[in-house]
Amino acid sequence: MRLSCIIRKPNISMRPRSPSAVLFDMDGTLLDSEPLWLVAETQTTQFMGCTWGQEDQEHCLGGPVSRVVEHIRSKLDPGSWAEFSSDWVEEYLLSKVIEQYNAERIPWLPGARELVLSARSADLPLALVTNSPRAVVTGAHVGVIDDLGYDPFDALVVGDEVGDPKPHPQPFVTAAELLGSDPRHCLAVEDSTTGLRAAIAAGCQVIALGHHLLLDEFADVGRIGSLVGQDFASLWELATQKQAS
Repeated sequence: MRLSCIIRKPNISMRPRSPSAVLFDMDGTLLDSEPLWLVAETQTTQFMGCTWGQEDQEHCLGGPVSRVVEHIRSKLDPGSWAEFSSDWVEEYLLSKVIEQYNAERIPWLPGARELVLSARSADLPLALVTNSPRAVVTGAHVGVIDDLGYDPFDALVVGDEVGDPKPHPQPFVTAAELLGSDPRHCLAVEDSTTGLRAAIAAGCQVIALGHHLLLDEFADVGRIGSLVGQDFASLWELATQKQAS
């Protein structure tokens, strides 16, 4: 009697059951640094003779710094543009940001420290993907290392060291490459529309964190209000199921 069998070919397009790497934004996602940026932006505009409010802060959320600088200059009387060039505003603003970063250790956002710590036991590569420039990121990075006792990040991708910052996908694509991963198999965690657009365009599986996320364009993105009580398995499941629905 001849036996027959059916050989089922694996579905190579099927996503893995867990991420191959996790790509974290920094400001407003892992660290509660947005208030420090608000202080620096307010100090900068006050020195220039104009004001800075919550709407300005929300407009510039997620950077890049060049967009913040041009928004600050847009608040000036045109007669002051020559006095306060883009280069001057950027240098002054970043000096104030660095002052804030150096004044105190930046606190983790709720749940972020525990989630980052859990990656080590899971042997899960992490990257920090931020629009903040290296001069700002260095202080925050050193603080994270001092707090944890080790460097949790296998790669750092910062705003002034990539050709195109967020919302361009290049920062996330670059991070995935540095970790030897396919962006489609990476979990990206973001809190700003700028970062979400970049992560989606890169092809990542995306989690949107926070309350800035009521736009229709992010209807297919997994959303959470906090990192408290989250783990990478639950975040991955939410991100992949949401995108597949």
